[in-house]
Amino acid sequence: MTTDPIVCLHGITSSHTTWGGLVLATKPLGNDPYCPTLLGHGPVGRRRKMAGYSLEAFVADVMAQINRAGLDRFQLVGHSLGAHLASMIAERFPERITRLVLEELPVPARSRRDPGPVYHRWSGLLIKIGALRGYKDYDPVMVSRVLDQLGSPRPEWWQQLPRLTMPVLMIGGGPSSYLDQRRFQMVADELPDARLIEIDGGHRVHITRSDEFLAQVVPFLMADAPTPLEHELSD
Repeated sequence: MTTDPIVCLHGITSSHTTWGGLVLATKPLGNDPYCPTLLGHGPVGRRRKMAGYSLEAFVADVMAQINRAGLDRFQLVGHSLGAHLASMIAERFPERITRLVLEELPVPARSRRDPGPVYHRWSGLLIKIGALRGYKDYDPVMVSRVLDQLGSPRPEWWQQLPRLTMPVLMIGGGPSSYLDQRRFQMVADELPDARLIEIDGGHRVHITRSDEFLAQVVPFLMADAPTPLEHELSD
């Protein structure tokens, strides 16, 4: 038995190269992750732009890339925006996702009375302002549109969470993250098979606490991989 392919979705203003550590850890074990580039990211002139940058458009674009790569059933890893997109994909195509890793998932509000994903509402404004400096690597308009959507109530997302019947590993970045860590448990409570862990590394755990991140994620993703002894017995 081999593990299903791994697909990794990067966060907002990041790139596919952010997953280099995970690729280096899993490729020798026989699984070379596929790491697509999200809409609005990449160098000027090569990035794929779209009016409005709806989250649904991001999902459709990611799935088109996955389908072109010929992947049917796969494991899905996402960070930040990538984690939210991964959760949306898993809600829509649960039969295709065998395992799901959600790192620093922005948990949207259930209603207008719900405070939403961040501790402080000005966090989003600071990110939008900072994004203006990165126009060579991503579209600042995309950043603004995405943050507005993630900061708005998404009751339909909450309603679809029980469809995530696959094993789910949720990772929070602890008190140094700008995301409200209390919301992760709210999501885990809605899922049939979820495990929530905290690694105090801020919002980019897979970079700032790489060893601890890989120690949790690699065994989770490679759970069905044969051991070296099994390899020898099958030869």
